[in-house]
Amino acid sequence: MKHKFFKAFFGLFIIASAANAATPVALEDETLTYDVMYKWGFINKVAGYATMSLQNEGDCYKASLYAENAPWANSIYMLRDTLYSTMTKDGFFPINYVYIAHENGKYKKDVLNFQRDGNTFTAEAVRYKRSAPGEPITSSTLDLEAQGMTVDMLSSFFYLRTLDFDNMSKGQGVTVNIFSGSKKEKLRITYMGRQNVSLNGQSYPAYYINFTFTRRGVESSEPISGWISTDGQRIPLKVEGSLPVGKVRALYTGPNP
Repeated sequence: MKHKFFKAFFGLFIIASAANAATPVALEDETLTYDVMYKWGFINKVAGYATMSLQNEGDCYKASLYAENAPWANSIYMLRDTLYSTMTKDGFFPINYVYIAHENGKYKKDVLNFQRDGNTFTAEAVRYKRSAPGEPITSSTLDLEAQGMTVDMLSSFFYLRTLDFDNMSKGQGVTVNIFSGSKKEKLRITYMGRQNVSLNGQSYPAYYINFTFTRRGVESSEPISGWISTDGQRIPLKVEGSLPVGKVRALYTGPNP
């Protein structure tokens, strides 16, 4: 249960993506923090934390995400995940993506190097893996290819924030490709209109969107909901997904000073 909970969070928190009608937004250097909540019945408890950062590196952006479970959960399931992405400033096309996971003595590292030729995206995905404490690290390589806009699991988060939601109709959707270390999927994003989001006793206007993953024509996840602020920063305020028991939410707690 704990394993499914934390993996669901990482899946839903970084599954933003984009359309081919993004507006030319120049994102600023930033560090955003989030609480990860688990809710089931009367239970509503902080189960983890995440920090997302972006740096302007001239011709490209460099982003990182660090996530960990709360101290009370360490004795149940120790988890630390780190993601890095380098993307172009023009178009937010991914250049390099790294995912590192430490989970109860297990280890996984995915390294993806992207290439783009017109409308064709390819990536060499190398996975390093240790299945149990004390076992050797093995590696495998997978070549991925897709036609049309393609993102990784972290660059997608920032590309989404450039979408021109004000000129999208309720129910309008877009589909893009998303590469991870072991597979490629389709990500369907549907704009659901505007809603207010309550955080820390305050209400914020937000764009409401839904996400659905499919692989080989079959949905590979439950629909996930997200709310993005309508101001110039376009900050993801809340993301929510379902578990076999209960729900998991990522709630924005503010910029890191």
